[in-house]
This record gives sequence, structure tokens and C-alpha cells, in this order.
Amino acid sequence: MRVTPSIVRPGHPDYDVLNRIRRAVFARVGGPEKLAARFPALVREAIDFVLDPVRTARTRMGELDSIEKTFVGLKIEHMVRDMLDVPKGVRDLVIDGIDVDIKNTVGGNWMIPPETYRGEDACLVIASEEATHRCWMGLILARNSYLNAPNRDKKRSVKGEAFKNILWLVEGAPYPVNRWASIDMDRFRELRKIHGGTKRAVAFFSENLRLPVHRDVIHSLILQHDYMKRLRQNGGARDILRNRGIALLSGIYDAPIIHELGLPAISSEEMIAIAPSNKAEEALLRRRGLII
Repeated sequence: MRVTPSIVRPGHPDYDVLNRIRRAVFARVGGPEKLAARFPALVREAIDFVLDPVRTARTRMGELDSIEKTFVGLKIEHMVRDMLDVPKGVRDLVIDGIDVDIKNTVGGNWMIPPETYRGEDACLVIASEEATHRCWMGLILARNSYLNAPNRDKKRSVKGEAFKNILWLVEGAPYPVNRWASIDMDRFRELRKIHGGTKRAVAFFSENLRLPVHRDVIHSLILQHDYMKRLRQNGGARDILRNRGIALLSGIYDAPIIHELGLPAISSEEMIAIAPSNKAEEALLRRRGLII
């Protein structure tokens, strides 16, 4: 994503209206810091919703066709409107009494439709870049002087030199990596056919050692309401793995042990299975009763 420093500041012809929208957006989410925290997670959720890794085995945007990529934009539009808690008007949003169109891209530009540029209306432009896991949100007026010639659908992209007229609200914020990116999804789908949630968990963690695994992945694997119960001791996957020399560690309860093992920290929403690779690791895990 090519980003040009914004020149939209007091004195710029677009500043008053764009700043009015910006202030309203910040007010509705609790400030720029809250937006910078919430928006990247929203982008990740929208992308994953369309990818649907469990049912399709896809984990990357490049695996979507062009129509599905438009669905990502539609999902983001719905989620942004919900986040801001504003109504839909003539355009996608009404913010502080101003109709605003939402445009999303997973490339490097936005396609502005005739109904938006005819009145040179405001646009909330959103972009995401999978290669770097960064995302952007900004505001621009769809001025005819900012746009390229129409395509066959009469839509117009933003001129490169006009990017400087975007007032950025979120600029290059990192969004979470896909929770499924490191998992062999074809094998994952095979493991889901094993009868019994505990057996599925044992097979999965035995094959995915030293890989942080999010609770959402575990839930989709076990397919039961009380899925975490299948991992606990007293007959759960943890006991079975322990007897096989594999420790199943939690980001909540086992962070000190994970640190002692010299492994990267995992979040409170993740688990990781460890089979000792040397005598020191084996001694530590045995001393803690995590393997037999």
C-alpha cells in the first residue's frame, strides 16, 4: 500500500468537513487510541469470515476470487457501521449528519462509483495489506480533480498524487496474523473426522508440536460446547499426552514454564504442545509433572 503523507490540515479546502467527520468517528469509538486498537481486529475478523478456513481450508486472501474479495469489503462496511453505531443513509454511513461512503481495497486503490463522485461526497477509505499485515483507514472527498478517468463501469480510482488529500485516522496499524496460517488445513479437516473430541485433540497436538494454537482453532477441531474440558486432566487430552511424553501448556497458567523453556510467549487465548528436545527440557517438564 502506497501511503503519501497527508496535507489535510487547517487551511486545506477539505479540512473542515473531513475533520468534522474525524472528530465524530473518534467520539463514537472513544478516541484515536481506541480506534487504532479496535479497527485492526475488525479487519482480521472480516477477512476470516469470508475465508472460512474450517469449511474451505483457505487461510490467505490470495485464495479468494474477485467476487469474494468484494464480500470482505461488504463485511467490513457492516462491521464499521456497527462499531460506530451509526445509521445507513443515502450512502453507507451517516456521521454527524454527513453521508459517507465506505470503500475498501485489498490492493492499492479504491473504486469510487458515479453516485459518490457526482456530488463529490465524503468517503471512508479502508485498506489492508496481507503481506505486511497492516491496515489503514482514512477520509477523502471524492472530488473529480482527485480521480482518474472512469472505467467501463464508470467507476473512478484515486489518482496517485491525490493520496495526499486523505486525512488518515489509522495509518499502517498491524492487524493480527491469521490464526490458521501455520496449520495444514487439509490435515485439520481429516482430523475432524476422528470420533471423539479428546481423540481429535490428542492427534492434533501430537502432530503440531511447538505451535501456538488459538482457542478458536481448538473449538473448531473438537466441535463441542465444552471443548476446553476435553483438554484438561482427569482423562482429558492433557493426561493422554503427558503419558506420551508431551506437555500441553496454557498461555494463562503455564507462562513461567514456557519462559523457562525459552519459547516465545503465547497469549492467554493460546495453548502449545511441547515434547522435550533435550535433557534440560525433559528434566524441567518431568520435575513439574508435565510429562512422564
